[in-house]
Amino acid sequence: MDTVDSITNTAAGQTISVIVPAYNSEATIGACIESLLAQSRVPDEIVIVDDGSHDDTARVISNYPVRLVRLARNSGPGVARNEGVEVTTGDILAFTDSDCITPPDWLARIEREFRDNGIVAVTGGYAGASSEGFLPLLQYLTLRERQISLPEEIASAITSNFACRRSAFKAAGGFPLYYRRNNPQQPIWGNEDEELGFRLTRAGGRIRWMPDVGVFHRFRPGLWDYLCQQKFYAERIVMSHFRFPDMRNTQTNYSRRSGTLSLLATAGASAGMVGYAACLPDLYQDNIDCSTILFFTTTLQLLWLLSPIRAVTALRRYSQGWGFLLRAYGVALLVSFAWLLGVISSIVRSIGGFTDGNSINRQTSSPPDK
Repeated sequence: MDTVDSITNTAAGQTISVIVPAYNSEATIGACIESLLAQSRVPDEIVIVDDGSHDDTARVISNYPVRLVRLARNSGPGVARNEGVEVTTGDILAFTDSDCITPPDWLARIEREFRDNGIVAVTGGYAGASSEGFLPLLQYLTLRERQISLPEEIASAITSNFACRRSAFKAAGGFPLYYRRNNPQQPIWGNEDEELGFRLTRAGGRIRWMPDVGVFHRFRPGLWDYLCQQKFYAERIVMSHFRFPDMRNTQTNYSRRSGTLSLLATAGASAGMVGYAACLPDLYQDNIDCSTILFFTTTLQLLWLLSPIRAVTALRRYSQGWGFLLRAYGVALLVSFAWLLGVISSIVRSIGGFTDGNSINRQTSSPPDK
């Protein structure tokens, strides 16, 4: 792999290609493309990758002056982004998601960051939720609070708001494509942003964190969908760490320490529930051994109940009332169980190891005449 020092260059006079993966995104992709076309720094090209959608995503995309890439089957956003890059020519590759809306100065501010020769990539968070309701607001504020104290440089790429020098992207091998050995048909995806960030920084590159350059995101509106998403993320983060163990020593966009403590508290609470149920018939027999078990299980339950309080009460800085915080507390407890299930699932899915994959077939079309 080439070192990043040998491939960095200034942003002046360079072209920018925007790549957006889309899967069953007919309801959101139009607004996303319109926000990209309205950039003050006009993108040199926009490539939308239809990742095997079953709805009218491709038809909606065809109404705009962008290049459409169609994949034969759904393979995940990491694969879709790699395939999109292959048909672009820009010196800087900018990425966002099909359910995001970029502010008008998004590319202009990204381009400004690349004036620093040592920076190979830039990434940022969210400017707000593009949909209303308690749960979208909670997700946005939770992410904003998590990212509020990030350092100037991190080893991760939030791919809804990310840009990278093409040379560095190619040297790092793009977004990792790999499979479980016992299932070589479906690529693994879900934490490709951290994996790419790890590869870029391992090669000596620097990724700039942009705290004030955010995109608007359509967060999960329903509780069940949100919990399933959190379980999935937990699963894929742990699977990434099985594949790249050195990730534990890098600075990413989430806290591994607080996440580990929360998982331990949730695991203890789960064990406590089992212990409590086992001892319940003996409560009326004044069994000393059972009383001791109940004492420890009650302690574990209390630790679990206390674990989200600090993170939830921190949301008061965003002028949220106690009603909002109480609901947020309940959601946080449910999310902790979703993450525990995800970790357990990841351990099972990682049995047998992984194997690297190759690119997949794509079909492309040029922008329509307007």
